Amino acid sequence: MSHASISTSSSTSRKRKSKSPIKALIIAITCSLTALAVILTNDPSLILWDKAWPGLIRPLLRMLGFLGIGLIVGITVEGMGWAPLLATLVRPVMRFGNLKDESGAAFTTAFFSGTAANTMLMTFWKEKKISLQEMKLSYLINTGLPVFLLHLPTTFFIIVPMTRTAGAIYLSLNGIAALLRTFLLLIWTRIKLAPHAAASAAENQPAHRKTSAAKVLDAFRKRFLRICTITAPVYFLIYALNQAGMFEYLRTTAAGWITSAYLPVEAVSVVVFAVAAEFTTGIAAAGALLDGGALTTEQLVLALVLGTIVATPIRALRHQLPSQTGVFSFKIGFPMLLMSQALRISCLICVTSLYIWIAG
Repeated sequence: MSHASISTSSSTSRKRKSKSPIKALIIAITCSLTALAVILTNDPSLILWDKAWPGLIRPLLRMLGFLGIGLIVGITVEGMGWAPLLATLVRPVMRFGNLKDESGAAFTTAFFSGTAANTMLMTFWKEKKISLQEMKLSYLINTGLPVFLLHLPTTFFIIVPMTRTAGAIYLSLNGIAALLRTFLLLIWTRIKLAPHAAASAAENQPAHRKTSAAKVLDAFRKRFLRICTITAPVYFLIYALNQAGMFEYLRTTAAGWITSAYLPVEAVSVVVFAVAAEFTTGIAAAGALLDGGALTTEQLVLALVLGTIVATPIRALRHQLPSQTGVFSFKIGFPMLLMSQALRISCLICVTSLYIWIAG
């Protein structure tokens, strides 16, 4: 490559880096002004401290705290050279999908923290250790079985005691759908990604020195500041839209269409509760209807699945979009979030259809 080509490439890279903070600032200002306009139009009292603290500021600080923990874990794992050690746990699976050790390390981490896994993927891509395509595909894989198992202990002890057999079947359908999604994506990565040479035994050993604690903290400070710049305004906008009733309207509209089209009248309340913000309340209502004989086990399973289908994209926008656009850019994070939810719903529909066919 000529000196002129190298200079041009370096210049382009510098321009992209210089534009990135400007784009982030434009997004932040746009979201903040839009959110403020929505609040002032609907309920100006929401910006007062007694309402803003419990409804906006405290949840936002909690989200940023968890993001910060995930971020520093991801940076530490990558910076200290522990990625190959984590990758050894799933290397045969990753090798089947033509995925590198970096993706394997993120996959392992996703069983404990989705934020840390996303941070690792973004870092590996920026350092050109994995391609953009591999980063996106690895993200989709990580949102399958790892996310399901991460939340299983909590959801199991909420759902099964209240809905018994129906709850166990519902969780099983979600687990099979998550496993199916992960397996299909691994087949797709095997087709789309070129095989890569296996690392040598020496390369597979974790490095004892990759970076110092001071460098990890410095990288954390820079990344966390960027995340806050995007996450906080996006969260503010989602909060404003939620207070204005947009998500409630979407929930009730979607629930009304689905219940009138596919479910008996007795199941309407189950779906409405299931898609509401309080998941436990929905499960309690489902258990009450089951105990009262208003619904059979099969009808309750179908009602819970349809409620999940309605709730999934809405909850993703409310709870995941701010963090997604913080760790990734909006241009990358938002489409990946939509694709992830579409794959989740599609696999759940396929598995549930098979269950209906077998049970019917």
